[in-house]
Amino acid sequence: MKKAVMDSKVRQEIDFANQDKERFEQSEARFRVMFDTAAVGIGMMTLDRKLIDANPALCRMFGMPREELIGKTPVVVTYPGDYDASTQQFTNLISGKSESFWGERRYMRKNGEVFWAHVTMSVVHGADGLPLYIVGMLIDIDAQKKASAELQQSEMRFRTIFENTALGIALVGLDSRPLAVNPAILKMTGYSEQELLNMTGLDLSHPDDRPAAIEPMRELVEGRRDAFQIESRFIRKNGEVYWVRQRISSVRAPDGKPAYIVVMIADIDEQMHASEKLAAQEIEYRRTLEQRVEERTSELKEANLRLVAEIDQRQKAEEALAAKAAEEAILAERTRLARDLHDAVTQTLFSASLIAEVLPELWQIDPGEARKSTEELRQLTRGALAEMRTLLLELRPVALTQARFPDLLKQLSDAVIGRARLPVEVTVDGEYELPAEIKIVFYRIAQESLNNAVKYARATQVRIQVRLECCKVHMEIEDNGVGFDPAAIKPTSLGMRIMRERAESIHAYLNIASQPGQGTKVSVDWDENELSQT
Repeated sequence: MKKAVMDSKVRQEIDFANQDKERFEQSEARFRVMFDTAAVGIGMMTLDRKLIDANPALCRMFGMPREELIGKTPVVVTYPGDYDASTQQFTNLISGKSESFWGERRYMRKNGEVFWAHVTMSVVHGADGLPLYIVGMLIDIDAQKKASAELQQSEMRFRTIFENTALGIALVGLDSRPLAVNPAILKMTGYSEQELLNMTGLDLSHPDDRPAAIEPMRELVEGRRDAFQIESRFIRKNGEVYWVRQRISSVRAPDGKPAYIVVMIADIDEQMHASEKLAAQEIEYRRTLEQRVEERTSELKEANLRLVAEIDQRQKAEEALAAKAAEEAILAERTRLARDLHDAVTQTLFSASLIAEVLPELWQIDPGEARKSTEELRQLTRGALAEMRTLLLELRPVALTQARFPDLLKQLSDAVIGRARLPVEVTVDGEYELPAEIKIVFYRIAQESLNNAVKYARATQVRIQVRLECCKVHMEIEDNGVGFDPAAIKPTSLGMRIMRERAESIHAYLNIASQPGQGTKVSVDWDENELSQT
């Protein structure tokens, strides 16, 4: 009986021992998984500071394999400037003065690179309460430290600009109350810093100018715009009114919503007064010029009437010779020619007359400007001549087939230069003589493109490039105007429809490329060989 009881107790103790062993093995397994997979660097050291184990994260952090780290002391990886502090903290751990410590410290990788890490050191005690070994954990915070240093430098640069710039700068909350103002604003307004911090921008503005800033400021605060600029009048503390230019921008928080507003103020009072004086002088100059223009108006009107009468007589004579079926078309064409002659040639001659009138006085006042006016007068008369030749071609269509295509393009460009003061560059490569019908189509497309550039594109430069090869022609007309969205143009648009119909009539390929703000390019390609193959 006693033996059975004894055997039962022995078996029970063995079971408990086995359970303790199993729990220990499970705990050890969990620790090993955590040790090997942790993103934090973990190392274990003896009481004499020799490393006895290091996890993969720690090895990666120092750029050394585990075998190279084992047995080493912290002197190998600790930055020399931080080693003494590290030794003192370690001594406190061993002596029992502290159970753990943490802080930020610099370390060195194998390649010599220095980096910052957050380190935590803890003592592991045995069952008897005595220290067994030290566990250290490192987190690489080098990126955060560098970012913090860069932020401090950025703040220092901003503070230097804020304090020393001649522009008034204010940081304003979304409630329109200033958060900070720089010395330039104090000098500009005459108010003290405390006075300005209790005011808003509207308090400084002239009453008549306040409404203009209310809506843009509301859009800025609501996040519907990022910045705006406005010129308005401010009132100094002493009551003096002066002009300022404000550049008002929102600074957004990480979530994209406006956090506060930066206002930059420049005193433009002298500039505005100078502009007003210049405007008054310009009004006086225009008045004098208009008086001179009126003196010549009657003569020009008589000349216009005679010219219109001559055109009308010729138009009627030609209409009488035309067939009845083409009577309405011819009448419309002659009317267009009369309008073009009146609008283009007459206005060009009118401008030339004005320049010629003031040229003698201008030679006495400013010879340099007079030489420019002389060149402008030359361009006007040259353009008027080209415009007249173009109109004569319209009156005698057969002349289009007799002239060389490069000469026709040159005449078109001279007419545009004289009429619209729009520079046109023409480049023609090759000597191939176009068939008559092909020449007329290319001429009409070039004419329509130049008219569009003058009327709608608001261009400052037009470039025409033509490449003439045997039985093949390529023409590009490109301007730097406002451009348009081809998708927004209706298919029934008269100008584009006419150009496409002309190109299709000779089986040429027409392409019109344009984008808003990026100009327009019209290209036409004709190949007689491809036409014969089809």
